[in-house]
Amino acid sequence: MIARGATIGVIAAALLACGGKRTTTTAPGPHDAGDAGTALALDAAATVDAAAPIAGTAPGYRVIDVSHGGTVAITVTWPSAPAALRRSPGRTACGGERAPRVRIATLHGVADALVVLDLDAGKAPPLAAPVRVSVRDCAVTPPMQVAPGLGAALEIQSADLTAMTVVATGLGPAWADAATAVAMARAHLPVLGHAVAVPLDAPGSIAVALDGALDDAAVVIAPPHPYVAATDEVGVARFDSVPAGTYPVRAWLPARGGHPAVAATGSITVAADSDAALTLVLAP
Repeated sequence: MIARGATIGVIAAALLACGGKRTTTTAPGPHDAGDAGTALALDAAATVDAAAPIAGTAPGYRVIDVSHGGTVAITVTWPSAPAALRRSPGRTACGGERAPRVRIATLHGVADALVVLDLDAGKAPPLAAPVRVSVRDCAVTPPMQVAPGLGAALEIQSADLTAMTVVATGLGPAWADAATAVAMARAHLPVLGHAVAVPLDAPGSIAVALDGALDDAAVVIAPPHPYVAATDEVGVARFDSVPAGTYPVRAWLPARGGHPAVAATGSITVAADSDAALTLVLAP
């Protein structure tokens, strides 16, 4: 589960460990939470280290030979999604339209749903790299992102001329169990371009929202292994180098716009050097 109350020291250690950013710290201001963790301000001139290490994985995951692995395409659909969920639920505090609860393509494919293959051995994770979300016009975007693995950082950047306060809330592995909200960090973004960071040091999901607007949160996933992805515009998540075997599959669409999370489960069999496909149907 995501660590409770990330401190400045923990965040700095996480960033240094991944070889990612040069950082500076700032003292907590009046907008920082008391017993929640404080996000770390990033140096505006920080650069990503070209020699970034391999991203981490959850304990128990093993890297094995996947030279004869198969490819998998998981399509997530929601044919019975109410039409109201596809429309904006109203206006933001800045006057713009709030994002719809769900984006559904012509053939019912659901964008920005999380797909997880449940396996404990497979390919090595890619290089560690930060994941970035932006705050603009009283909204946090993009709505869903998956980090390359553990050990990097979630960077929250202001793209607005208006000062904003953002809150990062850990939801644990909400795609597998009921979410348990844990306050991680609260930070003030005073100017355009200002950024803060939260460590991605344990598997789970993090909701990033403007203060008091959790219904419109963006969700960032710290994955337990490399077989975790978000669906594309037509509702498909693709995986390569999947070892031969039969695996449970879970699709999860986070809560948004005042509507609860929805999920679907299934199973897929993958043969060596072959393609496999599965369609999961979300249900309320």
